[in-house]
Amino acid sequence: MLGDNAHCRPRFERVLMSGRSRLPGGEPRKASQRRTRRGEAPTPVKPNWRPGERVRWNDRDGVFQRDLGDGENAEIKLGERVYRVRLSELA
Repeated sequence: MLGDNAHCRPRFERVLMSGRSRLPGGEPRKASQRRTRRGEAPTPVKPNWRPGERVRWNDRDGVFQRDLGDGENAEIKLGERVYRVRLSELA
C-alpha cells in the first residue's frame, strides 16, 4: 500500500513537466498571459568618436583621425603611422 500514495506526493513532482508554460503553483496560464512577446534585444551603443580623441587599439594608445563612412572602419594615428582599423576594436 505504500506505493499507492499518489495523493501524498509532494506538489513539486507534478509541476515539473514539459510542454505548456505554467504558473509557479502549477495552474495553467490565463489566455491573456499565453501569447506575450519578449522584448527585442537591446542594440549595443557604439561610441561616436571625434577627430583628435584618444583611443586604445591592441593595447596601444593613439589618436582618432577619421571615420571612413562605411560604419565599420576608421583611421587612427599611432606615433607617426596611420592605421585603418575596425571601429569595434577601438576602446
